[in-house]
Amino acid sequence: MSILNLLPLFLLVFVRLTCFFVTAPLWMERKIPASFKWGGAFFISLLVVGLIQPEQKIEMDSVFILLVLKEVLVGLCLGFFTNLLLYAVQLAGSFIDLQSGFAMATMFNPQTGIQENLTGRFFYIVAMLFFLSIDGHHILIKGVLASYNWIPIDAWLPLGVSENFVQLSLMIVRDMFWIAILIASPIVGTLFLVDIALGILAKTVPQMNLFVVGIPIKMVAHFIVLFIFMPVFLTVMEKLVQTMIHSFEQMLQILGA
Repeated sequence: MSILNLLPLFLLVFVRLTCFFVTAPLWMERKIPASFKWGGAFFISLLVVGLIQPEQKIEMDSVFILLVLKEVLVGLCLGFFTNLLLYAVQLAGSFIDLQSGFAMATMFNPQTGIQENLTGRFFYIVAMLFFLSIDGHHILIKGVLASYNWIPIDAWLPLGVSENFVQLSLMIVRDMFWIAILIASPIVGTLFLVDIALGILAKTVPQMNLFVVGIPIKMVAHFIVLFIFMPVFLTVMEKLVQTMIHSFEQMLQILGA
């Protein structure tokens, strides 16, 4: 097969990989150069295109445009919903900062262009380090390459995708909130007990100014419990990665069923 005949197939593979790298964890960060994203997608496409054997020859006609749109949808969905679960650690940090008083001390993140809570950002950095330590980026690349077996390059999405896809999306959002609550519950529960103790102290010693004493006490309790909680956080991260891989597999089954 000549190079010109492989060009339409290569473009479809390149579109899916590029859309995946734009929205997937780690690669979506602004600190990753755009040339690295599309360059990585380009060279991986060169390796993959020779292994894909479509059932029929792909021509660059009006149908090819629809196939490109389908590849864009598949790549964006695989990357976005995988990255959505990592937002759980930032959401947990927001819950913690809201209870500890750090919610007022937000910082501007130039990578995302938004204001972020301190604890949420700290959790996200630790989560990305844990993700890299277990070769999570290799797992995602293997997953997106396996998507060509589940979702053929020249096949259309099945009719039952919309209903099942909505159910999977709701399940991923549910898991995101559940994992965020699981991460935040030890620190938030401890700070709630500190609030109760300060309330009792305010009734017994009304001369004490709790607005001056209470905030430093809550901050100290926040850092102590955070230090103790870190080993548990890594255990929860393992659960998070397992949920991410399971959701990735379910999405492949739904889009390729």
